[in-house]
Amino acid sequence: MTSGVSEHAIVTRGRQKYLVVTPDDPGDGHAPVLLALHGMGMSASSLLRRLQLLDVTRMRLVLPDGPHRHEIRRQDQIKTGHSWYIYNGDQELFREELERSEAGLLEILAAVDRQHPVDWSRSAVLGFSQGGYLAGFLGSRHPELLAGVIIASARLKHEFLVEEITSGELPSFLFVYSPTDGAIPFDRLEVGIAKLEKTAAEIEVRHHDDGHRLSETAIAIIATWLKEKGFDDR
Repeated sequence: MTSGVSEHAIVTRGRQKYLVVTPDDPGDGHAPVLLALHGMGMSASSLLRRLQLLDVTRMRLVLPDGPHRHEIRRQDQIKTGHSWYIYNGDQELFREELERSEAGLLEILAAVDRQHPVDWSRSAVLGFSQGGYLAGFLGSRHPELLAGVIIASARLKHEFLVEEITSGELPSFLFVYSPTDGAIPFDRLEVGIAKLEKTAAEIEVRHHDDGHRLSETAIAIIATWLKEKGFDDR
Protein backbone atom coordinates (compact mmCIF):
# COMPACT_ATOMS: atom_id res chain seq x y z
CA MET A 1 0.00 0.00 0.00
CA THR A 2 2.88 2.42 0.59
CA SER A 3 4.63 2.26 -2.77
CA GLY A 4 3.74 5.91 -3.33
CA VAL A 5 2.81 8.14 -0.38
CA SER A 6 2.32 11.87 -0.81
CA GLU A 7 1.46 14.46 1.82
CA HIS A 8 -1.01 17.28 1.20
CA ALA A 9 -2.73 19.95 3.24
CA ILE A 10 -5.96 21.84 2.84
CA VAL A 11 -7.34 24.81 4.75
CA THR A 12 -10.45 23.47 6.46
CA ARG A 13 -10.35 24.25 10.18
CA GLY A 14 -6.80 25.52 10.16
CA ARG A 15 -4.37 23.56 8.02
CA GLN A 16 -5.56 19.96 7.85
CA LYS A 17 -2.98 17.45 6.65
CA TYR A 18 -3.87 14.34 4.70
CA LEU A 19 -1.86 11.53 3.15
CA VAL A 20 -2.57 9.92 -0.21
CA VAL A 21 -1.29 6.43 -1.01
CA THR A 22 -1.13 5.57 -4.70
CA PRO A 23 -2.53 2.09 -5.43
CA ASP A 24 -0.15 -0.58 -6.67
CA ASP A 25 -2.44 -1.34 -9.61
CA PRO A 26 -4.91 1.49 -10.26
CA GLY A 27 -5.96 -0.02 -13.58
CA ASP A 28 -7.21 2.17 -16.40
CA GLY A 29 -9.16 5.34 -15.79
CA HIS A 30 -10.52 6.45 -12.42
CA ALA A 31 -9.47 4.61 -9.25
CA PRO A 32 -11.75 4.22 -6.22
CA VAL A 33 -10.85 5.84 -2.91
CA LEU A 34 -10.70 4.33 0.57
CA LEU A 35 -11.02 7.22 3.02
CA ALA A 36 -9.49 6.03 6.33
CA LEU A 37 -10.32 7.84 9.59
CA HIS A 38 -8.15 7.28 12.66
CA GLY A 39 -9.20 6.93 16.28
CA MET A 40 -8.87 9.54 19.03
CA GLY A 41 -5.27 10.48 19.74
CA MET A 42 -4.01 8.86 16.54
CA SER A 43 -2.94 10.50 13.28
CA ALA A 44 -2.92 9.83 9.57
CA SER A 45 0.66 8.53 9.89
CA SER A 46 -0.06 6.18 12.79
CA LEU A 47 -3.13 4.77 11.03
CA LEU A 48 -1.12 4.26 7.85
CA ARG A 49 1.40 2.16 9.81
CA ARG A 50 -1.46 -0.08 10.97
CA LEU A 51 -2.86 -0.37 7.46
CA GLN A 52 0.43 -1.62 5.98
CA LEU A 53 -1.16 -5.07 6.09
CA LEU A 54 -4.35 -4.01 4.29
CA ASP A 55 -4.25 -6.15 1.17
CA VAL A 56 -5.86 -3.92 -1.44
CA THR A 57 -4.15 -2.99 -4.69
CA ARG A 58 -6.54 -0.84 -6.72
CA MET A 59 -7.90 1.66 -4.18
CA ARG A 60 -6.32 5.05 -3.54
CA LEU A 61 -5.95 5.37 0.24
CA VAL A 62 -6.69 8.83 1.68
CA LEU A 63 -5.82 9.39 5.35
CA PRO A 64 -6.57 12.80 6.91
CA ASP A 65 -5.58 14.09 10.32
CA GLY A 66 -8.48 15.05 12.56
CA PRO A 67 -8.92 18.83 12.93
CA HIS A 68 -8.36 18.89 16.73
CA ARG A 69 -5.00 18.41 18.41
CA HIS A 70 -5.20 15.79 21.14
CA GLU A 71 -2.72 15.12 23.94
CA ILE A 72 -2.42 11.78 25.74
CA ARG A 73 -0.31 11.53 28.91
CA ARG A 74 0.99 8.12 30.02
CA GLN A 75 3.33 8.07 33.02
CA ASP A 76 6.39 9.99 31.83
CA GLN A 77 5.34 10.04 28.18
CA ILE A 78 3.30 12.68 26.37
CA LYS A 79 1.85 11.72 23.02
CA THR A 80 0.29 14.24 20.66
CA GLY A 81 -2.24 13.15 18.08
CA HIS A 82 -5.55 14.28 16.65
CA SER A 83 -9.29 13.86 17.15
CA TRP A 84 -12.35 14.39 14.97
CA TYR A 85 -14.55 15.98 17.60
CA ILE A 86 -14.70 17.09 21.20
CA TYR A 87 -17.27 15.12 23.16
CA ASN A 88 -18.56 16.24 26.56
CA GLY A 89 -21.97 14.55 26.51
CA ASP A 90 -23.75 17.49 24.85
CA GLN A 91 -25.54 15.86 21.90
CA GLU A 92 -26.19 19.09 20.01
CA LEU A 93 -22.51 19.98 20.21
CA PHE A 94 -21.61 16.42 19.17
CA ARG A 95 -23.69 16.71 16.00
CA GLU A 96 -22.20 20.13 15.20
CA GLU A 97 -18.71 18.70 15.61
CA LEU A 98 -19.52 15.80 13.27
CA GLU A 99 -20.90 18.23 10.70
CA ARG A 100 -17.74 20.37 10.87
CA SER A 101 -15.45 17.39 10.45
CA GLU A 102 -17.70 16.10 7.64
CA ALA A 103 -17.31 19.43 5.81
CA GLY A 104 -13.54 19.19 6.03
CA LEU A 105 -13.55 15.63 4.69
CA LEU A 106 -15.75 16.63 1.75
CA GLU A 107 -13.23 19.34 0.87
CA ILE A 108 -10.41 16.81 1.04
CA LEU A 109 -12.27 14.34 -1.19
CA ALA A 110 -12.95 17.11 -3.71
CA ALA A 111 -9.26 18.04 -3.71
CA VAL A 112 -8.25 14.40 -4.28
CA ASP A 113 -10.75 14.13 -7.13
CA ARG A 114 -9.26 17.20 -8.81
CA GLN A 115 -5.80 15.68 -8.71
CA HIS A 116 -6.73 12.04 -9.29
CA PRO A 117 -10.25 11.56 -10.71
CA VAL A 118 -12.17 9.18 -8.46
CA ASP A 119 -14.48 6.28 -9.23
CA TRP A 120 -17.12 7.12 -6.61
CA SER A 121 -19.21 4.04 -7.40
CA ARG A 122 -16.48 1.86 -5.82
CA SER A 123 -15.26 4.19 -3.07
CA ALA A 124 -15.64 3.57 0.65
CA VAL A 125 -14.88 5.03 4.08
CA LEU A 126 -13.22 3.14 6.94
CA GLY A 127 -13.40 4.53 10.47
CA PHE A 128 -11.81 3.11 13.61
CA SER A 129 -13.18 3.98 17.08
CA GLN A 130 -13.87 7.74 17.09
CA GLY A 131 -13.32 7.72 13.34
CA GLY A 132 -15.99 5.01 13.09
CA TYR A 133 -18.67 7.34 14.40
CA LEU A 134 -17.66 9.92 11.79
CA ALA A 135 -17.47 7.28 9.02
CA GLY A 136 -21.06 6.18 9.67
CA PHE A 137 -22.25 9.78 9.76
CA LEU A 138 -20.44 10.81 6.57
CA GLY A 139 -21.22 7.67 4.58
CA SER A 140 -24.92 7.63 5.47
CA ARG A 141 -25.29 11.26 4.40
CA HIS A 142 -23.27 10.93 1.16
CA PRO A 143 -24.01 7.60 -0.55
CA GLU A 144 -23.38 9.33 -3.89
CA LEU A 145 -19.69 9.55 -2.91
CA LEU A 146 -19.20 6.53 -0.68
CA ALA A 147 -20.72 3.21 -1.69
CA GLY A 148 -19.32 1.42 1.35
CA VAL A 149 -18.98 2.21 5.06
CA ILE A 150 -16.72 0.22 7.40
CA ILE A 151 -17.27 0.91 11.11
CA ALA A 152 -14.59 -0.72 13.27
CA SER A 153 -14.80 -0.66 17.08
CA ALA A 154 -17.62 1.90 17.01
CA ARG A 155 -21.36 2.10 16.40
CA LEU A 156 -23.65 3.91 14.01
CA LYS A 157 -24.85 7.18 15.55
CA HIS A 158 -28.35 6.46 14.25
CA GLU A 159 -29.91 9.15 16.44
CA PHE A 160 -28.41 11.76 14.07
CA LEU A 161 -29.39 9.88 10.89
CA VAL A 162 -33.14 9.38 11.13
CA GLU A 163 -33.87 11.04 7.78
CA GLU A 164 -31.02 9.27 6.00
CA ILE A 165 -31.99 5.84 7.35
CA THR A 166 -35.61 6.26 6.30
CA SER A 167 -34.75 7.64 2.84
CA GLY A 168 -33.74 4.23 1.50
CA GLU A 169 -30.58 5.60 -0.16
CA LEU A 170 -27.74 4.08 1.84
CA PRO A 171 -24.33 2.53 1.16
CA SER A 172 -23.30 -1.01 2.10
CA PHE A 173 -22.17 -1.40 5.72
CA LEU A 174 -19.55 -3.57 7.40
CA PHE A 175 -19.35 -3.56 11.20
CA VAL A 176 -16.10 -5.00 12.57
CA TYR A 177 -16.52 -5.73 16.26
CA SER A 178 -14.92 -7.65 19.11
CA PRO A 179 -17.05 -9.15 21.92
CA THR A 180 -14.21 -8.19 24.29
CA ASP A 181 -14.42 -4.52 23.30
CA GLY A 182 -15.35 -2.85 26.58
CA ALA A 183 -15.61 0.59 24.96
CA ILE A 184 -18.62 -0.25 22.77
CA PRO A 185 -21.37 -2.37 24.38
CA PHE A 186 -22.77 -4.74 21.76
CA ASP A 187 -26.37 -3.92 22.66
CA ARG A 188 -25.77 -0.30 21.61
CA LEU A 189 -24.28 -1.49 18.35
CA GLU A 190 -27.26 -3.78 17.76
CA VAL A 191 -29.75 -0.89 17.91
CA GLY A 192 -28.21 0.84 14.90
CA ILE A 193 -27.88 -2.43 13.00
CA ALA A 194 -31.55 -3.23 13.67
CA LYS A 195 -32.59 0.12 12.22
CA LEU A 196 -30.48 -0.49 9.11
CA GLU A 197 -31.98 -3.95 8.71
CA LYS A 198 -35.36 -2.30 8.09
CA THR A 199 -33.90 -0.64 5.00
CA ALA A 200 -32.60 -2.04 1.72
CA ALA A 201 -28.97 -1.46 2.78
CA GLU A 202 -26.56 -4.39 2.66
CA ILE A 203 -25.21 -5.04 6.16
CA GLU A 204 -22.59 -7.42 7.49
CA VAL A 205 -21.21 -7.84 11.02
CA ARG A 206 -17.91 -9.67 11.37
CA HIS A 207 -16.19 -10.41 14.66
CA HIS A 208 -12.66 -10.77 15.99
CA ASP A 209 -11.28 -11.44 19.47
CA ASP A 210 -8.77 -8.60 19.81
CA GLY A 211 -10.73 -6.06 21.84
CA HIS A 212 -10.77 -2.35 21.03
CA ARG A 213 -8.04 -2.54 18.41
CA LEU A 214 -7.59 -2.29 14.68
CA SER A 215 -5.74 -5.58 14.80
CA GLU A 216 -4.22 -7.69 12.06
CA THR A 217 -7.33 -9.88 12.14
CA ALA A 218 -9.64 -6.86 11.83
CA ILE A 219 -7.62 -5.52 8.91
CA ALA A 220 -7.80 -8.89 7.13
CA ILE A 221 -11.60 -8.89 7.61
CA ILE A 222 -11.80 -5.42 6.04
CA ALA A 223 -9.63 -6.35 3.05
CA THR A 224 -11.70 -9.48 2.39
CA TRP A 225 -14.96 -7.51 2.48
CA LEU A 226 -13.60 -4.84 0.11
CA LYS A 227 -12.68 -7.53 -2.40
CA GLU A 228 -15.95 -9.44 -1.99
CA LYS A 229 -17.98 -6.30 -2.61
CA GLY A 230 -15.93 -5.30 -5.67
CA PHE A 231 -14.42 -2.11 -4.24
CA ASP A 232 -10.87 -3.35 -4.78
CA ASP A 233 -11.47 -4.41 -8.37
CA ARG A 234 -11.08 -3.08 -11.91
